[in-house]
Amino acid sequence: MPRALLARTRNCMLIVIGLTVTGAGCASTGVNKGDFNLVSYQEEWQLGAQLEQDIEQQLPVINDGPALAYLTRLGTRIVTQTELAQAPWEFHIVADPRINAFNIPGGHVYVNTGLFQAADNVAELTGVLAHEISHGVARHGTEQLSKAYGFNIVASLALGSNPPLYQQLVTQIVGAGTFAKFGRDAEREADELGVIYMYGAGYDPHGMVTMFQELMSQRQREPNSVEQFFASHPLTEERIRNVRARIESLEPRANLIMEDAEFDAIRRRLSRYNR
Repeated sequence: MPRALLARTRNCMLIVIGLTVTGAGCASTGVNKGDFNLVSYQEEWQLGAQLEQDIEQQLPVINDGPALAYLTRLGTRIVTQTELAQAPWEFHIVADPRINAFNIPGGHVYVNTGLFQAADNVAELTGVLAHEISHGVARHGTEQLSKAYGFNIVASLALGSNPPLYQQLVTQIVGAGTFAKFGRDAEREADELGVIYMYGAGYDPHGMVTMFQELMSQRQREPNSVEQFFASHPLTEERIRNVRARIESLEPRANLIMEDAEFDAIRRRLSRYNR
């Protein structure tokens, strides 16, 4: 990342942590490289906090201490490699056998129990987690809001004065398992950032490749199990090839993590929620 861009990103983060942002002054900075975004960081985190409360009431979110602690450790290790490392991120587990994960604005990442069961190792789970974190870092969700609704409506949403649109978003998250449907450019950016963050955190980014391959195979065997994921994350062989190419461009590094014993224990622990 160019130093000037990184500096602007850090300046925005200081504003986020200080809660002194007004309007959308930093909405077009960061890894999204100036893409159209009318939502400030402060507004995004406020929106995320409210959405998290309402989602909690409508989704079967699990309050399992060991599993949540494990997922949070994985997520935090990835987040520390990002440009939003100082922001308050939260990770959640949903009791749902379908294979899915999604990000909502404000640093919230949700992972279905079905994804834990589908992953063969921690690198595969972390591959999807890094991808979702990357959507959040690139602020793809609020970019989508900005493009779809414009400044007046987005501002009113962030201020809590647009109940119909807000409820529409909650309904979509709960029903479809996604905040927004992302296009190819957003998916490609999240893949690339995810590979970089995994590598920096010490996880083998090949886990993202093998997880994507498993999702493609699962779509052929049991399409209903991955319907949510594919509806919001268009996955193609071209995407997998691009991820492979990005990995090959990285400097070889020894001892990248593919497996750990705790992953197997947590996966067994969460399997009871899929019965």
